[in-house]
Amino acid sequence: MNIRLTILLVIILALVGGSATYYWVNQPDDKEHVDRKWLYRVNDSDLIKIEVTHKTFDVIFSKAPGGNAWFIEGEPPAQVHGPKWSGTPFLLGGPAVERELPKAKEPLSSYGLDPPESVVRVTERGGYTFEFSMGTTTPDGTFQYIKLANEESIFTVAQEWAFVINKLAIEPPYPPTTP
Repeated sequence: MNIRLTILLVIILALVGGSATYYWVNQPDDKEHVDRKWLYRVNDSDLIKIEVTHKTFDVIFSKAPGGNAWFIEGEPPAQVHGPKWSGTPFLLGGPAVERELPKAKEPLSSYGLDPPESVVRVTERGGYTFEFSMGTTTPDGTFQYIKLANEESIFTVAQEWAFVINKLAIEPPYPPTTP
């Protein structure tokens, strides 16, 4: 093998090894902060009940036992309208988190979380319930503050996602009435 090629390969190996070692040694020691991608995750087929309260509007959706049909609870229960409902269980399977505020300095009322604008409970087949509160939008209007009931951190999620969830309470997906 050519001596020049060998020296070049040794230099490249030393540069790569040195860079990797430098990076490894100088990593930030931030073990407390966990970078979350999702507020929570549930398979949409495992959801059995969804409760949405937005201001004065309140609605409960439940899945028929042993089936895939969803109903709006009431007297009488009404099956959800497919085109307005499609994708809703998937959306409620867990929102993507944009940002986490692990130790918010302001009171919860500054984020619209005391009292919250909306409270949502998502129950899965095993009986575990995820409960979260939604507050106001961020100052730029692109995200909304959200807080899981059993956590201290405040998160931001896409405002469009929160709008769709709030609309479930304001305009439930009842089937169209026929004249």
